[in-house]
Amino acid sequence: MQLILVLIGAFIVFILSTLTGGGASLLLMPLVAVVVGIKAVAPVMAVSIGMSSTSKVLLFWKYIDWKLFAWLFPSTIVGSILGASLFASMSSDYLQLLIGLLLVSTIFQFKQKKKPRFKVKAWHFAPMGLVVAFLSGLIGGVGPLMNSAYLNYGISKESLLGTRSANAILLHSTKILSYAYYGYMTGEVLKYGILIGVTSMVAVYFGKLILAKISDNFFRQIVVASMVLSGVLMLWKNWGTVEGLI
Repeated sequence: MQLILVLIGAFIVFILSTLTGGGASLLLMPLVAVVVGIKAVAPVMAVSIGMSSTSKVLLFWKYIDWKLFAWLFPSTIVGSILGASLFASMSSDYLQLLIGLLLVSTIFQFKQKKKPRFKVKAWHFAPMGLVVAFLSGLIGGVGPLMNSAYLNYGISKESLLGTRSANAILLHSTKILSYAYYGYMTGEVLKYGILIGVTSMVAVYFGKLILAKISDNFFRQIVVASMVLSGVLMLWKNWGTVEGLI
């Protein structure tokens, strides 16, 4: 019964993830933890999100910005390997709090309709990708942390999803290999990861049908809203750490 609830939750979450440009990991982590335990969440999510990203790439292939992907390519590999190598030994509570605050702060950056003062350029994605990949490998998922950069860069909703997903395949494939090397990719992890992944691929297709009916401006609004919500969830998840600091 728990697995059925997780798969239903995954279907809903990955539809929402397609409409908001990402963030499925943060929404799904609590459900997955109930079934496989906290320590197996990151490897399971790496498998399932890698599969969902593959379906997004197939659906949005013609919209991918390969220039951005080229800038992200080396930093994503290096960052994810470094993060996964520290996965077992480093406490991630404070990092999750910081990421949560960064995500929540997005609402202040985009609350006005005027364009942001800082214009993101293609080469900026290399250092940003290194940091995000490292954090993703370390704590399992960082939500739509880079979506504000994609929005500031000025690409369409289809291009954001396609480019972000192409990079996600690279990110999660590297994480899977790294987790396997360090002994975290067990048969149980693969089983749950593939089950959730297949569910996510079906959900992405339905999400694309809905996406075609919304405007770029509305997409931008729900992306920002999802970033803030992801940040709030991350802060709530680590509220015990916050209380310890007060």
